Amino acid sequence: MKEKLIVVMLALACIWQTPAYAAVHFKDLPNAYWATPAIMQLVDVGYMEGFEDNTFRPNELVTREEAAVVIARAIGGAPAKDFLLQATDVPPTHTHYAEIRKLAQLGIIQNNELFQPDEPLQRAHLAKMIALAFHITTDAYNKAAFKDLPKNYWAKNYIESLADIEIVTGKTASKFEPTAYVTRAHLAAFIARGMAFQQKVARHEVVYDYLGKGYIPTISDKGDFAKEAIAMTNQQRQQHGLKPLTYDPQLTQLAVIKAQDMIQHNYFEHQSPRYGAPWDMAELFDYSYTSFGENIARNFNSAQAVTDAWMASTKHRENILKASYTHIGIGIKYTKDGQYYWVQLFSSK
Repeated sequence: MKEKLIVVMLALACIWQTPAYAAVHFKDLPNAYWATPAIMQLVDVGYMEGFEDNTFRPNELVTREEAAVVIARAIGGAPAKDFLLQATDVPPTHTHYAEIRKLAQLGIIQNNELFQPDEPLQRAHLAKMIALAFHITTDAYNKAAFKDLPKNYWAKNYIESLADIEIVTGKTASKFEPTAYVTRAHLAAFIARGMAFQQKVARHEVVYDYLGKGYIPTISDKGDFAKEAIAMTNQQRQQHGLKPLTYDPQLTQLAVIKAQDMIQHNYFEHQSPRYGAPWDMAELFDYSYTSFGENIARNFNSAQAVTDAWMASTKHRENILKASYTHIGIGIKYTKDGQYYWVQLFSSK
């Protein structure tokens, strides 16, 4: 049974950067071309290749096989040896049998009788493949909307969810053209963006909000202040003969969510009108724990000041010195007028 510790509040006055890439060596791919950074990123790591005549042919159409190979390379790993690929047009002797088999095993493509490897790939199918390959949560509540996607269109949620986070784009501002074929340039661009977004999720810079139905940024405004406050908290624990707390990036992410929620909804208390109690929010974002605690503060502009204030408050001090806690996270957000909101979260695992 999870322990829920209520603490009194202290009311005292998350687009990836284009990576460096090798010098362009394809004669048909100038530096100024819109997809050059993405193309060269994938070429540099061996996910895509050019042709023997020193061209990349960015406007050439992509086959289903070619797309499967690039995605399989991008996600890495190997399929289970006992998985049976049903596609009769991709026999074990096929050049890219392993890559196609891996995508079928992972559910990124359907394990049907025919895969049609030589057929050109449609834009709608690529959107679904990217969403599944990079574990991107999709839903029906999106800001992006394309006139050529009917309400019941099978890939509508995939396409518009990915458009919301700028992984895919339409052919025009109002049309996606889902049945149009994918070019090599667009394949590189969409996959590079999918990889970058997956990395942002892994770094806890964004997270899917199941209440808001969309991804939200979760980057602390003052990461250096948070690190100082965690170090000071552990100093206090060590002085009292307690084990230091382990920094938990997911717990910090929750703290950032709570801090920005207080600012956005103009409140300062432990019970969020949106997420409920701190432990309710933790469960909403799939955070596992056995006990949970929260300290909050505002109007402190240094780690030392907020730590001193927390230690001077009985309830906050109890949280900091609770022997059963094992992990800590601190999130800081500040308002347009420079008012700092601090959230310090504790958990036992």
